Amino acid sequence: MRPRDFRKTTSDTRRAMASAILCPDPRPAPGERISRYFGPPRLPGTMAIGDRRTSPEIFQDTLDSRLESYDDWVDRTLAKTLIRLGASRGAPHAPGPGDRESVAAVRQAKMVLEFEAAPGAPLHAAIPQQMYEDAFVRLLTILTGRPAPACKNHPYAAFNALCHRLGLALIHAMSAAGILDGRSTDISRLIQVAVLSGYAGINLKSSASAASDLLNRELMSIDAGWVRSMAAVRAVSPSSLLNAARGIIGLASDPRGRFGLESIEAYFREVAEAVVPTLVVFFCDDYMESLVDMKRFEAMLERNPRLTLLFVPRNGRYGNDLAAADLPGILAEPSFACFVDLVRRGRIAVSPNGPRAGCIDPRTVSRDLLDEMDAMGAGRRVILETKGCRNFEMLQGALPVPWYASFNCNRALSIRTVGVDGPPVFLRIPPGLKAYDGFMAPRIGRSPS
Repeated sequence: MRPRDFRKTTSDTRRAMASAILCPDPRPAPGERISRYFGPPRLPGTMAIGDRRTSPEIFQDTLDSRLESYDDWVDRTLAKTLIRLGASRGAPHAPGPGDRESVAAVRQAKMVLEFEAAPGAPLHAAIPQQMYEDAFVRLLTILTGRPAPACKNHPYAAFNALCHRLGLALIHAMSAAGILDGRSTDISRLIQVAVLSGYAGINLKSSASAASDLLNRELMSIDAGWVRSMAAVRAVSPSSLLNAARGIIGLASDPRGRFGLESIEAYFREVAEAVVPTLVVFFCDDYMESLVDMKRFEAMLERNPRLTLLFVPRNGRYGNDLAAADLPGILAEPSFACFVDLVRRGRIAVSPNGPRAGCIDPRTVSRDLLDEMDAMGAGRRVILETKGCRNFEMLQGALPVPWYASFNCNRALSIRTVGVDGPPVFLRIPPGLKAYDGFMAPRIGRSPS
């Protein structure tokens, strides 16, 4: 389909289109409600993609990375996104980067990035680096007039199916190792294993989805043949999965798997062993990581009757992140009978109103999610917990509530935000504290990773 021509549109139409690209939620909450949990209005993330025009060196992840101008990066990234969209939709002849239709779509998409998102502020100045892939998918979907990809065609379908099987094998292996053992469950080890499980298959993950160059790609690689198709996923032997699961557990005892920075003791005092009624609002990340976290919360809530959990997966398919649509299949597994019981008893609620992107955008939080947080948090202390580096970078800190964040420092942006090269981190960011700063003064080098 030929791209639409937006050159003759009115300023109101252009601004509405920019708003649709930035805010996919049909019911965003007003800023004053969002600020009660997520802090004052601001541009989230480390920097906007438009900063590439004046300071391209800020985006050079390491000295070995390619230094690109804004125009070169936008042309290349939009063309790649267009190809991925065609492939995910099952197009019989997906357009190539030199295809006439593709060239026209990229040219017009660059025009749209100049539209005003706010008075005097172009769209490219309102798209954080952390969410450019999601924004470009929405932009090209609107521009080409094609429907968004069907859930069943998402590019990580086979990878997540493997993560489901591998996650169950990991749960079995942790039970055998005594890490998962009812009221004796080792919660601190579960926190660590959950974060480290994000390394599984990192050789198959996209740097575009990570918004930064991925490092340590061979730390816990997975045979690409395992995810070539759904049939290939089903063909992976249980013994192979168990060996991979044991490798993840083993990494937790390896120096490379130890936390570079951690606030475990504070988490036990404030959350796991809370002495006042407490609501944890937990924003998920990777599929398999989330399975381990679900087992952790089972143990925490069974031990401490003062705890309540609002579990927030993605509202849609974004990379290999856990989606709300995944939960019915997961909760049908016998391994999660306790989680189901806690939901039945009102101790856990699973929200269908999570982020409609691969990370939280604190400018466009769902009104329905805030309704859930208000209702469940009434009479309770509210604590945010997020997984994944992009959520950490997007929120920035200066929140009015305590916030815990964990992720692997296996991409250049993560290393620059926390100053830790390689190991995972589990951080507590106190209310009002900025979590990181200094991104307009780049610090690059040849990463030891």
